[in-house]
Amino acid sequence: KSEIAADSGINNSLNHSVPAVSISAIPKEVPVVFINADTLFAKYELAKKAKTASEVKMANYKKVYQGKVEAFQKEYADYMEKAGAGGYTKEQGLAIETGLQKKRDEIMEMEQNQDKVMNELDNSNIDVQKKIYDYLARFNKEHGYYCALAYTRTGGGVLGINDSLDVTSLVLSGLNSEYNASKGK
Repeated sequence: KSEIAADSGINNSLNHSVPAVSISAIPKEVPVVFINADTLFAKYELAKKAKTASEVKMANYKKVYQGKVEAFQKEYADYMEKAGAGGYTKEQGLAIETGLQKKRDEIMEMEQNQDKVMNELDNSNIDVQKKIYDYLARFNKEHGYYCALAYTRTGGGVLGINDSLDVTSLVLSGLNSEYNASKGK
């Protein structure tokens, strides 16, 4: 009989001792199911909405940024051409340079804020994942499963899944029903 003793000195990444486990104590028939994560995120209405909103927000941000960069470059090139030809008084030149510096600062601020925008988009994804996790906790309890493991068709740690253990369509149906019901509130 194989046992891993708690005092064996083996620690996990959180620096806690591994509890003693007897192989005979592990249930032989552990009810585990699988969910296709690709399908879930492609067809879960809340995930689709969050993805679309994120894509729109990022596209708009990039469009505004690119517009500011192009306008700055054009204005700067015009200024340099006219200033080189003596087209401005000293006061005019200083006023234009001040305006250009302000626009350059706005562009740099947008570059720095790009991480903030990305974090906001990540937070919407975390909200979707939390909804899925909470639903799966209830789903597992209701159906007597110990856990639901995610897999993808493109790889990952779970391979060779028996189709009878795939509950993606059931979970997806339940998630979308809950989402649609919450929209009505």
